[in-house]
Amino acid sequence: MFLSLIRTNESPSETTGILLIGGKPFCGTLEPPTVPNRQHPKGCIPLGWYGLTVTRSPKFGRLLPLLHNVPGFEGIRIHAGNTRDHTAGCILVGRLNGNTLLNSLSTEKALTERLNKRNDETHYIEITTPERFFTEHCGSINDITCLLYGARFDRD
Repeated sequence: MFLSLIRTNESPSETTGILLIGGKPFCGTLEPPTVPNRQHPKGCIPLGWYGLTVTRSPKFGRLLPLLHNVPGFEGIRIHAGNTRDHTAGCILVGRLNGNTLLNSLSTEKALTERLNKRNDETHYIEITTPERFFTEHCGSINDITCLLYGARFDRD
């Protein structure tokens, strides 16, 4: 299964985005800022493709998606949280409302269940920008219908 996290807004305090599954919108995301600061000395994880598995988190005590081989980071998970204070580098999921996430725990559970149902497959997540996403998966940056009907993934 292929996921894409498109970072849509970068500010000095946080980074927000949209998570797509198979090229279709699933939920909003919240991460640390792209530029490191005192609260988040590493900033957010670099753009790129990462392997993804569902494993038991020792910290949270439940099954959560885990990103693999993230340069400069260890233990990057996708999990519930409502504000930038709830992440030390991980990706928070939920319904984005400004710079806050709502329904985060139910979104986390739905995502984890969806990935876990297909855990015999290899999962990947792409962390990208709108420009890179539209150019790579839609043919052009002007192809907004790509988000409405699902992006094209050659790897799917």
